[in-house]
Amino acid sequence: MNTWIVGNAPVGHHVLKPYHDAEKKIAKAGEKTFFMKARIMAGQADLKANAFGLKDFKWLTREELAKHLGPKYFSSVSKMLADR
Repeated sequence: MNTWIVGNAPVGHHVLKPYHDAEKKIAKAGEKTFFMKARIMAGQADLKANAFGLKDFKWLTREELAKHLGPKYFSSVSKMLADR
């Protein structure tokens, strides 16, 4: 697939705060995911030689994303999607 990243700054982000256990120690580190706007110029997704062992993918609409993602994650992602 031939893609083009639009701009050099993220269009949005999602923050997962760290989880602390009963002793106030970090049980799970937090993470930040940054989203970049991209355009597909030509081609189709090809997972044959991917490094993550993925076997399938989906092109989803906003409504379909709401069914597949958790409410907090979808709330972050939906603000970056265009309304048409």
